[in-house]
Amino acid sequence: MAAFTAAEAIEMAMEIELNGKQFYLAAAQKSIDPDVKALFEDLANQEQGHYHVFQGMLGGVQTAPEQVAEEYDQYQTYMKVALENALFAGPDKALALAEDAEERETALRAAIGFEKDTLLFFYDVRDMVNEADRETISKIIREEKKHLRQLTNLL
Repeated sequence: MAAFTAAEAIEMAMEIELNGKQFYLAAAQKSIDPDVKALFEDLANQEQGHYHVFQGMLGGVQTAPEQVAEEYDQYQTYMKVALENALFAGPDKALALAEDAEERETALRAAIGFEKDTLLFFYDVRDMVNEADRETISKIIREEKKHLRQLTNLL
């Protein structure tokens, strides 16, 4: 049995997208480079759009497996902490780096790091879900790769 379903992965993706939007808005506000600022504002809008796309995907994937309430609560807490630490928390992670995103290269490298962490997370998620749900996770990966390409092109 898979560790969790695509429905749960999509819910995590939605949280990542909201945090990504927050990161890009913070970095855009700090950036003194007009091209970087414009790209980050656009990416913030795309993150919001992806949130809605992923929200729409929820109806077409399997629901979470039945678990004992206590186990599920512990599992959810674990995933939340893992997401926060892997993608957003710590001195070398996206939200912390957004604070120092005035310079073009710093801002772009912070965003690239965020997108790479996001992609790595979703590649792992894809391996954990049921076979039938893997294409849904692949769709999420393709959406995130678009962001990475835009950032590396500007760098």
